[in-house]
Amino acid sequence: MKVEITYRIVLQDPGGPLSLWIPVPANTGYQNVLKWHHEGNGNEAGFFSDPVYGAPAFHARWEENKNDKALSVTIQVEVRERRALLAQAVRGSELLADVRHFLEPTAHIPTDGIVKQRANEITMGSKNPLDESRAIYDWIIENTHRDFQVTWCGLGDVKTMLESGNLCGKCVDINSLFVALGRAAGLPAREVFGIRAAESRLGPTLGRSGDITNAQHCKAEVYLPGAGWVPVDPADVVKVTDEKQPREVIGRVRDYFLGNAEDNWVAFNHARDFMLTPAQAGGPLNYFMYPYAECAGKPIELRAGNPGYTISSMVLAEK
Repeated sequence: MKVEITYRIVLQDPGGPLSLWIPVPANTGYQNVLKWHHEGNGNEAGFFSDPVYGAPAFHARWEENKNDKALSVTIQVEVRERRALLAQAVRGSELLADVRHFLEPTAHIPTDGIVKQRANEITMGSKNPLDESRAIYDWIIENTHRDFQVTWCGLGDVKTMLESGNLCGKCVDINSLFVALGRAAGLPAREVFGIRAAESRLGPTLGRSGDITNAQHCKAEVYLPGAGWVPVDPADVVKVTDEKQPREVIGRVRDYFLGNAEDNWVAFNHARDFMLTPAQAGGPLNYFMYPYAECAGKPIELRAGNPGYTISSMVLAEK
């Protein structure tokens, strides 16, 4: 599927120099950026990626003046459906360094203490990495709930979730729980932050086109030797369950989202607790799925709307 995503941003003068970073689609094994275009009245603008995760971003900067800040960024991307060959997952293959990196803890993804304890409990008796992944996936679906009042997509603060017993939240919270438990069990795992950009064939609330300003969604991946990076999304199973969608929809989604991903979702990055490029002044970002801005080195709130930002998508006809 080919889709075109457009950011439109109009910000009133914040009273000082303004820097803005926008998450943009990545080139991956299942997704290719075809072309991009941008225009605006900034003093500087360009595409960058951070040195640790390679998270792509568009950065713009405006010097201090009294004019509104205007910017549009349009990107065309082709996305393919993912279907992992789980039967090829094997035990004991040596992991490459770029895979081992996703066993490491971060500020929001600890792998010791209560996280390690819970991971051991969940995976006890599992015979191989695929069984361990399935055990964590099933445990999360059975024990978490979606909190529709959570701001944005949640914080993904796994330690707090487990210590409090409040296993509720949105996609970042629930899928970060999968990632942390996976890493604590010795499974390389990572969040993948992105946006729904077209309709889903699985359920009416799992994708749309047009105005996608609030359609951000975090998935997860686990690395299984022999099968590679495998998509997983227990958060969307919990979502359709708590929406009380028909039983056949819930069952179809649960079966599908361990090992598969639709082509209606566009991936941005898998960066967590990291610094952008050019570096922001406000310290490491928890994650990068929404536009982020600073005025005179201090974070400022960006809101959907005008003034603010909007994001739209359009499915492109095949030629």
